[in-house]
Amino acid sequence: MSWIIFVKYLHIIAAMMMIGGMFARQMVRTSAKNSGDIIIVASLLRAAGNIDQRLVIPSSNLVILVGIILAIIAGWPVLGFLQGATNNWLLLSKIVVIAILVVVFGIFVPGNRKLEPLIQAAQEQGQVTPELRQALDNKVIKWAHFFEEAAVIAIIALMVFKPL
Repeated sequence: MSWIIFVKYLHIIAAMMMIGGMFARQMVRTSAKNSGDIIIVASLLRAAGNIDQRLVIPSSNLVILVGIILAIIAGWPVLGFLQGATNNWLLLSKIVVIAILVVVFGIFVPGNRKLEPLIQAAQEQGQVTPELRQALDNKVIKWAHFFEEAAVIAIIALMVFKPL
């Protein structure tokens, strides 16, 4: 077995873990959003946070790291036409990854920082507060998660079909 095949295999496994974690996290967050019991809401939101911290983030980092290593050892033109190559699928996928990172650090991280105090305040009151409900119904975060999922699906299509 060649190193390229082995590294490609690691890249695929990391991507499967990342995608599985992303969709599991969203299912758990949706269940939390639909519950009216603060104990259940708090438990589910912490579970979603654990999925994020223990699965999505590490596997996302691994996907990026192994993907860079794979591109280097395979000799693929990471910068596409900027390197004089005719194939730009890898360049486009890197642009989409950067867009995802902007969403993560610009929307998700600040949103998660605001959520924890709202969960604690709601637990102290023994109910889902209007502020927590509003945070769970945040349309910007909802659309950001939709973008993240669609972007990952687009990257997979670029990796599989290499259309450009």
